[in-house]
Amino acid sequence: MTGRPCDVPSDDHDGTARLYPCGWRCTSHAPQARPAVTPTTSVPAATRRRTSQPARWQVIRALFVDCGQGIEIKTGDQAGQIWWKTPPRARHECLACGWQSETVTGPAEVKTFISHIRDTHQATCTGAVTEGAHAA
Repeated sequence: MTGRPCDVPSDDHDGTARLYPCGWRCTSHAPQARPAVTPTTSVPAATRRRTSQPARWQVIRALFVDCGQGIEIKTGDQAGQIWWKTPPRARHECLACGWQSETVTGPAEVKTFISHIRDTHQATCTGAVTEGAHAA
């Protein structure tokens, strides 16, 4: 072996060491390329049988909350308060009935909105589950 020595402590070095992301390696200690794995399926996708049972877990509502970007005031008579560069925002979307709320903006408004929207909409949703464990 000639040139810079291989970083692997071993007696069986082969060829000139080259720089790899893992360090200086000779030919016998160089990282090896992994063979490409080709995914195979036993049954073509078009002929697979679909289950007739509904999914056990489904997304029926989405609550989007943007926490905003605030900076805490450290000094002065407003110390401890937050100055909002971008105020918090929130909205609720029901996928069961297609209803979407307006976007609520402001820290106090978002806090009130989040604490009440799920129960408020669930009481009036026309697409909600009306029987079984989910309705309880």
